[in-house]
Amino acid sequence: MQKWSRSENYIGESYFDYYVLLSRCRDSGLVEESNFWSALKALNGESKTVKVIRASHWAVGWIEVILIHESDKESVERGFEIEKAIESYPILDDIDFSERESEKRDEYIEEIRKDIANECGDRWNLTNNATDEEIYDMAERYVSDDW
Repeated sequence: MQKWSRSENYIGESYFDYYVLLSRCRDSGLVEESNFWSALKALNGESKTVKVIRASHWAVGWIEVILIHESDKESVERGFEIEKAIESYPILDDIDFSERESEKRDEYIEEIRKDIANECGDRWNLTNNATDEEIYDMAERYVSDDW
């Protein structure tokens, strides 16, 4: 982890006494989302020394960052452990990731079903006669592409 630093275009509160653990943005994929929320959970959520700050960002709309105050030695140590765990294996919590992946797959399946019902199956290269298996396979491909 590195200490928070101000970029030249940043307008907002300063957090020089905080370490930056993880961030997420509007365009984050399933791995980033899962790791962000799993890390926050591992730190026992937000507190006086663990913060999630949100800022507008010209390229991605917004960004959220997990910050840990330097005085919270236990959380700082846990933050370094989290960072090291992600370096050796990209997913912090396989169960959380799997649940998010299933939710995303279900969203895609529902979107495909609605498109087919509205005779827009060409968006997915499927016809109104598409089987559930074809719809599921299409959703699997889109979930795989998402992360």
